[in-house]
Amino acid sequence: MAGKAFTVAESRKYTVSLLRMVGFDVFVQKVPRTFIYYFCYWVNTSYHIFCLYTFIKHRRDIMIVLQCLSVWGAAGQCSVKTILALIYRKTMRQAFTFLAEKQEKSEEDPEIHAGYLKWSRRLNMIQKTIFYVLNNNIVLLSLYVLLSIVFFGDRKHLLICNIPGLPFDTHAPFPSYEIHIFYQFIALCAGVYELIVLDGLFAFFVCNGAAVAETLLVMTKRMSAEIDQNKLTDDATTERIKYLVFLHREYMDYVSRLDVMYSSMLLIQFGSFALSGSVALYVGGSSDWFAIYGVVLTSFTQLFFYNLLGTILQTKNQQIRQTIFETSWLKMCEKNKRYILLMLQRSQTMKTITVGHLAPLNLETGMSIYKALYSYFLLLKDVFK
Repeated sequence: MAGKAFTVAESRKYTVSLLRMVGFDVFVQKVPRTFIYYFCYWVNTSYHIFCLYTFIKHRRDIMIVLQCLSVWGAAGQCSVKTILALIYRKTMRQAFTFLAEKQEKSEEDPEIHAGYLKWSRRLNMIQKTIFYVLNNNIVLLSLYVLLSIVFFGDRKHLLICNIPGLPFDTHAPFPSYEIHIFYQFIALCAGVYELIVLDGLFAFFVCNGAAVAETLLVMTKRMSAEIDQNKLTDDATTERIKYLVFLHREYMDYVSRLDVMYSSMLLIQFGSFALSGSVALYVGGSSDWFAIYGVVLTSFTQLFFYNLLGTILQTKNQQIRQTIFETSWLKMCEKNKRYILLMLQRSQTMKTITVGHLAPLNLETGMSIYKALYSYFLLLKDVFK
């Protein structure tokens, strides 16, 4: 995708191909659910059941409970994302169709299309970063098991998840340990690739939303320049402003739609991050399970990535307000000035993506979550000292 043939359409197709990889293309297209979709759903459900069983069976061994919880928190946000995406699949399809239409229409204007292409390239970079960072969990956890066997002659579990009916002892007779490792690897891969897909889809919506905002910015600046050059009559200016009002409303409706789809999802995401991240930090420092730091790295990266994308839309909102204010409205007739005033009033209350409608999704909110995680980590150290 990064070669000379890179196009906006290919970026969109790549996102769909990511979704299809785990059967989640049903979220953006009206297609039948495949075997892989139901398989991933079964793996997720069974993993949560087995983790609950592990808590009950090993409740007296606090380290096993914490090790299980450190990954279970991350798996929980994956399942919640999947369920909410299924609930809001019609809204997602509407948003995806809206963006596809905007991308295709942008080809009529080279300057606007260049903006879509720029954000498609950035999206490509973000999706690749997500892919490599999340796959790091598979690599680290697998290396932990292999290195333990090769260098220390000691068998370890990939994840702390006890399958009911099978002994959890790593030295149990064949095939108990082998079944555990096989299932844990399948559950790990399914969870990682579901997160890659769902996080990549969120990046697609936000990056292309920023491109929609840039369309409004370009059209506003273009109109203002033509007014300065006395190229527009009052009637022609009125038509331009009406079109800008329409674009502005479309963009605001789109951001509101994103907030509806992702607000609850982000609340669960950040809650699980604070829980599993703090527990994983404690477990990593209190045991030889070094691979858990891969989960910590993933949690930190995911949080930064989500808040960065939220900040992008927040910044675009500020740029829209500033650009509307800087239009050559002093040269307009009274009717057109009122239209500009209306746009300015609306731009003062533009929505952005929120975390459970409690706080805006931005880097400042992200720092608050980082502080909460560190506080929980210190609390765990004091409790289990």
